[in-house]
Amino acid sequence: MKQLFSAFLLAGVLLLAACSEKKKAVEQGNLAAQAAKHYYELLLKGKYDAFLNAENRPDRLPDTYREQLLINLRKFIAVQDSVHHGINSVSIGSSVFTGKDSAASVFLLFHYGDKTTEQVIVPMVKKKGKWIMR
Repeated sequence: MKQLFSAFLLAGVLLLAACSEKKKAVEQGNLAAQAAKHYYELLLKGKYDAFLNAENRPDRLPDTYREQLLINLRKFIAVQDSVHHGINSVSIGSSVFTGKDSAASVFLLFHYGDKTTEQVIVPMVKKKGKWIMR
């Protein structure tokens, strides 16, 4: 009887630990998703520098390379404007957190001006306690 009780107690503790880990994964996935959504909203507002700074890049980029990245972001928005009448909004589809390497895959939905929707995957990584784009 004592062994049976011990087995149930051990199973209960393991179940609670598993639920706690799953809750942590969901919370971290949600935090990564909120950060990714925020970064893309900055891009839509024309805050290209802020968007670029939210990427996992070296702190100091050569000026010519940084300028080329900013030009590419402006071109991306211009193409979305011409092809889809712009991106009206961004919403979160879902996210998957990987605790092993503090990474997440965030599935964002772009809602275009032509009433279409596209799902994009934004790889995220947690660096110094902050979620940034990989």
